[in-house]
Amino acid sequence: MTGDLMDKVFGDIKTKKSDALSDKSLIKKTLSEDTLSLNVLNPKLIDEAIEAANSKRRMIGVWSPVIAAAMWYLKGTIPRFSISEVAAHWIEEGLERDYPELVKKIKEGMKK
Repeated sequence: MTGDLMDKVFGDIKTKKSDALSDKSLIKKTLSEDTLSLNVLNPKLIDEAIEAANSKRRMIGVWSPVIAAAMWYLKGTIPRFSISEVAAHWIEEGLERDYPELVKKIKEGMKK
């Protein structure tokens, strides 16, 4: 998308975003072990997540002007650069680093 089209699509998101949502402590709290306990994985929930991921087109979105600028730069300078492929690789790598047991169980479940 060009910058102008992106501005039309997303409008004035930056100014509407709540200060509470941009607070880095919210991110830390959301990903903390207190909020997201991965010490005991729920097999039923893992199966449901795998089924949902396989049965429907599930996409995620990330709002970051820094990431967007870097990705569009790379797309413009590297032939056949795939933003989706690289973003998926980086996110999976981060999940494997931060939540290795969860990713292991999901990969095992997807092989079934």
